Amino acid sequence: MTLRALFVASGIFLAAPAALAQATPEATIARFVGLANAGELTTPEGQAILTGEAKQFATDAKSALPAADKVIIATPALAVARMVLQAGSGEEADVYFYLEKTPGGWAVSSYRAMAMTGMNQMLLAELRKRRNLSPTEQLEKLNLELALSSDSELRSWFDANQTKLAALTAAFLAADDSAQDKVDPGTTADLKQLGLAAIEEANGEVRIVIGGMLDNTVGFLKPGPSGPPSISPSEYIWVEDVGNGWFLFRTT
Repeated sequence: MTLRALFVASGIFLAAPAALAQATPEATIARFVGLANAGELTTPEGQAILTGEAKQFATDAKSALPAADKVIIATPALAVARMVLQAGSGEEADVYFYLEKTPGGWAVSSYRAMAMTGMNQMLLAELRKRRNLSPTEQLEKLNLELALSSDSELRSWFDANQTKLAALTAAFLAADDSAQDKVDPGTTADLKQLGLAAIEEANGEVRIVIGGMLDNTVGFLKPGPSGPPSISPSEYIWVEDVGNGWFLFRTT
């Protein structure tokens, strides 16, 4: 083999793994985790599977990311991968990485997580320290625990409470127009007893909000005729089918 042929063959060998790593969102996020954990996101290979803000914020620091536990294809050009981070205490936190289809294949473009939960975590920790809580504080504690739950915990909660959610939704929709503008006291009490914050309806879509701050909310929704909302890094950062027509959602 000539020296020229050797260089050509070497180039093909090096290009093939990169092409394979960007062939699908699943392959790309798996390679991204490997490179991030090795501190190699600033290398040529690392930069090749990044785009947009992800490329700008890449560092050579080593991460400790787990494998993605679920990948959702939002559109032909956008996908989202969830990673479940675990603290030393065993608590879970979900992080969402977005991938875009580029001319070179799939590339990680950004990531999101529920923001501004520090204050809520501090408040919940304080409530857990107290031996005696008032009825109001007990409901506040219940709501905070639910709002700070991971996707896995919320799916389990939904499985155990979907009958109650269905009944609550039916009662809400059966109310007259004036009651829909201002939820009646009975519905409000039922919401609080379940640890929920609000129920609302627009264009046939019902949203049951657990909690959050400002635009950072989490809850369950039942889509209207247009279907579930689209996933994006700028609004609904996660929308997951949890069964029987319901979806877990997070916004930011």
